[in-house]
Amino acid sequence: MIEELYFNSDEQVKISAASVGISKRRWICISSKESVSGQHKIRMQKERIDVLPIVEENGLIKEFFLTEKPNDYSSIERHRIKFENTLPLDTDIAIVISKLNDEKKRYYFLTRQKEVVGLITIGNLNCKQVQIYIFNILCELETLLSDFINMHLSQKQIIEWLEKKSNSNKKYTEIIEAYNSLVKSDLENMITEHLYFTDLFSVIKDTGLAENLGFSKNKWSDFNSINEVRNKIAHPTRSLLDSKNNITDLNRRLGKINELIFCLKNFESETPITKPKLH
Repeated sequence: MIEELYFNSDEQVKISAASVGISKRRWICISSKESVSGQHKIRMQKERIDVLPIVEENGLIKEFFLTEKPNDYSSIERHRIKFENTLPLDTDIAIVISKLNDEKKRYYFLTRQKEVVGLITIGNLNCKQVQIYIFNILCELETLLSDFINMHLSQKQIIEWLEKKSNSNKKYTEIIEAYNSLVKSDLENMITEHLYFTDLFSVIKDTGLAENLGFSKNKWSDFNSINEVRNKIAHPTRSLLDSKNNITDLNRRLGKINELIFCLKNFESETPITKPKLH
């Protein structure tokens, strides 16, 4: 029955270029007649946009104005839309981000059956839909990290690690107390439920579990940058991209998240660690 499709959902959040970009029904544009009068510069500066589509009398969009540099309206050029400047409107947002970075672009025109129907720019990435996409894969990663730790370390071993840490940071003492309080109340819980996102990485590094995944300690430390994008998502009022976090940073961090998810999902331990290497 058709309702089974809903019950069998893979729970993956699918965000497309169209859900992040803007359709031609709502974008800021200029008519082909206006485009010859020099009004485009005034409009782009007023609206603070770098891409201004030109709509012909028949409704087709074949050309556009583009600032030579972002947010600089002193130099604007007219271009014809080429195939390499387009993406199908249903393109997955992860692919859009990767292409914007790899091809050093600021925009793509979105198409349906090769007809231009919308636009997506780097600025559009600072939206709720992209945050939802990243939040989803971060949740998946955090769950996999926790499961991986519990697969190889006992609750006692993790608590021993926390006790070592508590000598220099009372946060870990509070984690142990919160865990023991629930245990005394006969409420089933795992110690990993009380760990912070960064703690999961530290446990894996300090106990040598990173080596089971094929990573040296230095290589494992490279994954720490994932926490930067997590902090952005944890505060949804903050922009994903700003003067200190560009498209390259975002793409690299998403790549690390997906690399780690892949490794954890495809991990098969030949020599499981049963005793942590506490430092």
